[in-house]
Amino acid sequence: MDAVRSRMSGVRVPSASSLVYKDECMFSFDTPFSEEGLAVNLGTWHGVGEPYWDLDHKRSGVGLYLLQKWKSVPKPQEELDAEKELAGSGAIIIPGSERTIEKEHAILLLPERTQIPYSPTDDSIPTIVSQACNAIISHEGSAVIESAAAFVDDFVPQESKYARELVQLPADGKKISSDPKKWVCDETGVTENLWLNLSTGFIGSGRKHFDGSGGNGAAERHWEGTGCKYPLVVKLGTITPNGADVFSYAKDENDMVIDPLLAVHLKHWGIDIMQMEKTEKTMAELQVTLNLEHDWSKITEDNGREMETLSGPGLVGMANLGNSCYMNSVLQCLFNLPEIQARYVAPADAIFASAPANPADDIPTQLAKVGVGLTGDRYAAPVAQQALGDTPVGTDDVCVRPLMLRTVVGRGHAEYSTGRQQDAAAYLVHLLEMVARAEHTNRDRLTEACGTLSPSMLGMFEATMETRTQCLESKQVRYTTTPQALLGLHVPMDAAENTSEYKAYQEQKRAKTVSDGTDPVVAKVSFEACLGRYFGDEVIPDFMSSALNRKTSASLHTRFLTFPRFLLVTVNRYYMSETWEPKKLEVEVPVPLTLDLEAYRSAGGVQPGEEALPDDDAAPAPTVDQAVVQQLMTMGFSENGCIRAVQAVGSAGVEAASEWIFAHMEDADFNDPLPQSAAAAGTLMFVLVTWCWLVFRLQCCTSMRVCWQCS
Repeated sequence: MDAVRSRMSGVRVPSASSLVYKDECMFSFDTPFSEEGLAVNLGTWHGVGEPYWDLDHKRSGVGLYLLQKWKSVPKPQEELDAEKELAGSGAIIIPGSERTIEKEHAILLLPERTQIPYSPTDDSIPTIVSQACNAIISHEGSAVIESAAAFVDDFVPQESKYARELVQLPADGKKISSDPKKWVCDETGVTENLWLNLSTGFIGSGRKHFDGSGGNGAAERHWEGTGCKYPLVVKLGTITPNGADVFSYAKDENDMVIDPLLAVHLKHWGIDIMQMEKTEKTMAELQVTLNLEHDWSKITEDNGREMETLSGPGLVGMANLGNSCYMNSVLQCLFNLPEIQARYVAPADAIFASAPANPADDIPTQLAKVGVGLTGDRYAAPVAQQALGDTPVGTDDVCVRPLMLRTVVGRGHAEYSTGRQQDAAAYLVHLLEMVARAEHTNRDRLTEACGTLSPSMLGMFEATMETRTQCLESKQVRYTTTPQALLGLHVPMDAAENTSEYKAYQEQKRAKTVSDGTDPVVAKVSFEACLGRYFGDEVIPDFMSSALNRKTSASLHTRFLTFPRFLLVTVNRYYMSETWEPKKLEVEVPVPLTLDLEAYRSAGGVQPGEEALPDDDAAPAPTVDQAVVQQLMTMGFSENGCIRAVQAVGSAGVEAASEWIFAHMEDADFNDPLPQSAAAAGTLMFVLVTWCWLVFRLQCCTSMRVCWQCS
């Protein structure tokens, strides 16, 4: 043990609230299920896969690690039979529930890579080392804690209507012990997932989870057996001075709730909330754990057939973290571009070596990590192995799980910090903005690692759009420019190539006369028609002309002043119906393999024979809350209308802005572009709700012809 003692100086013991990265490597997607396992630094609590052991040791100076090696094995037949009997007839067997996880631990000494088998009951290990190892083993892990925080943000329980007037039966000397070892179900004798009825003092097992785990429902049966009069239960093991999980079985609630008098109700049964410590996962943490372990990536086609499996470098799958397909599609698209690979994959080792103290909070590190995972072969399982099902459900380490990147990119954002589904195009713009900030902050470090940061990653996708506005009375013009990273196209349904057939089919649907087996008729609109609508002339009826000093009409159109390396395009087929319901257009927009944009190139500013409008003496542009604008746009309102609403109500929020919209949506200028002085702050314009988005690669900047790569 002398070698262990000589390395103890940097060892620290984590608390329950510490961030312990025990589930995944900081620099790769190795997990405890990887062949070499996952080593957790006993000083920083950072997990590292075998290829990065030496790097982490050099960065931290700590030489002691807890090595975790997990393996999924079939459960003994006796255990399976017992579970099936307990579940009863007709129970659904969840894929993966027939397996269990065997866990082995060892103390890893670096740089020698010596491994000493470890058990939590091993008395020969120095106390501080065993305390650190045991704390890491029992810790929930950062993946669960951070995902649970997103889950909690997404779901806010309401105060139960039964809490303040809760009936509590006389205790008659009954006291609930504060020792978790003495808690047991009053009906079945089980000792896990226990809930205390705050009215009766009955301790019962909770409901069974969707995967077959959890309890046996004793707590709910007790509520039913007492006439459904005592609905509030608290989960033992989650009680802390900050609160606990409280559930209401009442039929008009039947959900997690808040009990504002929880401390008083617990005291009635002898529990001092200020002395309690958390010993079990909360329901949010359990939900996250089930999401992380469930195989969300099992994809089938519409007819139920599994899709063909592809694998290899560049064909590496990504785990769905639960409502994360929008992020996965963005990352797969970006790292399919050689320029992005050259920026973050090729110099990945240098980026990792220069990462800050906590690489999980560093966007360049996490981008490089994802890029290496997607383009390499370490996580590309052989197709034959996948076809045979050799990788157990829930323990699949042969994929990229971009949880750290999602966390750091979404931190502090009203939408992307939650577990809700998002729009891929809007997220792409947000990601590019976040990367641009990170590249600016880490310019010296990244320049040394990458060689050059010109153009920025955002600059690869950013075009300069020029808007020409002409006063129709004075004929004078004004040119304004705006950087734009995403071209948002709307679908002109009146330009459908099969309008008569489509309208006839819609009439048959309304009349319910469509014959069985009839193929649906979908409108077909050319991509060129969508471009024509975007770049076409618009008439502004109430334009304030600086030449006339009064309102008049003006025409407006937009052109490319500069073209980006890659052109991002999104086609929007969502709209708001007459009943104010978001609906999707039944339309196909075929995308050509080559696209000629020469007609949409700007000649560049005021041309010979044109006269410029006098400059406005307007006030500086006010700023608007882009998060509120985005939320309003999800309701189907135009970007200009949403900006007008947010400017009108200031910081009053979404509800006030929505009321303003309903009061002014019939205004003639509601959807018109704002005057330059009233334009919203920010440099990026984008369409929030989308159908699909494409990446166009510039082939010849002189001819403005492009080919496309589909995301």
